[in-house]
Amino acid sequence: MRHHHLSVQTDTPVASITTPPVTPSTPSKRDPDNLNRILHYTDSLDYHHHPDSSSPIQFGHGVWSAVYKASSLPAPPSTDTLITPPASPASKNRIVAVKSPIRKDAHPVLESEARVLTRLTLSPGAERYIVPFLGYIPRSHALVMGAVPLALSSYITEEAVKAQERRSTSNMLEPVLGKQRWINLARKLVSGLDWMHNTAGVVHGDIKPHNILLRRVPAVSDGGEEFVYEPLYADFSSAHDTCSAASSPAPGSALTPPFAAPELLSPAALKAPAGAPPTTASDVFSLAVTLLAAATGDLLLYPGTSHMQRLAMAREGHRVVEFARSGGNGMRVPRGGAVESVIKVAVCKQPEERVRAGEWVELTRSIE
Repeated sequence: MRHHHLSVQTDTPVASITTPPVTPSTPSKRDPDNLNRILHYTDSLDYHHHPDSSSPIQFGHGVWSAVYKASSLPAPPSTDTLITPPASPASKNRIVAVKSPIRKDAHPVLESEARVLTRLTLSPGAERYIVPFLGYIPRSHALVMGAVPLALSSYITEEAVKAQERRSTSNMLEPVLGKQRWINLARKLVSGLDWMHNTAGVVHGDIKPHNILLRRVPAVSDGGEEFVYEPLYADFSSAHDTCSAASSPAPGSALTPPFAAPELLSPAALKAPAGAPPTTASDVFSLAVTLLAAATGDLLLYPGTSHMQRLAMAREGHRVVEFARSGGNGMRVPRGGAVESVIKVAVCKQPEERVRAGEWVELTRSIE
């Protein structure tokens, strides 16, 4: 999913939960019944259109869906609607992002994503770690989310250009974001992954810079060493629950080399009808290489000259740091440095040998 600059929106509209009702304070990981609940969107939508044409304004699009810009208009009060969570003031319109299917076989994919997003939204702490989910519209199979300003992929690209312009002997060994900002980003993203796995009980399945959105922190000013955004995980179309043995990834789950774990890219896994299911360990790998891209500024990660060459390297993903060092910005991953210390424990060849998210949180906190 490609995302562009959007308007920030975190308010929540009138919404309802499919039967049986729940409250947001319920720890969803311990309640298997939450697996089938869906937060429904009940406000009205006014889609935005280009002034010189009748075509709707898109924020982005992918294989299954397109994301449109719209305004949320409060629906008339209804005594039959369960308010969960409380409605925002009715006088305030909001800019939202509406993810709509572009093909019929996307309908079950988006409905499955709505279930996962509901589960995440009902988990304590959701507002700090995921894009705001405002509800699902069954009749159009659409998801309504708060609009968030920037994708991490775009931010990395912009910072890589700036880093090249100000490159000197004093900073050429640092991540393109700067060392302290990179560490702050790593801490926030690893904490979010720990929350996702161990509080919400969800495997994301497609972590990459394009699926992480950045919400500006108003209290933090530019120019310092602080990372001025809250990174929010987005696009849960490949996600599944970790708490139920019957849980499985959504039909048509995405796989994105070079950010996919090598066990998901093996010939046997790719030939399987549904592919190999993503796991908490594959999520850890994907976040590690996402952080590596944030250090080098290279979203391709692997320095091959062709797609097939890079795919071959991705299948040897446990060597990703070695491969990155052979690229143009490899010096930004010095041996024994902060980047290597955070990443190496998360890209082991055997999934069971990779650091777990909770342990990874402690490691990132110890890095200086």
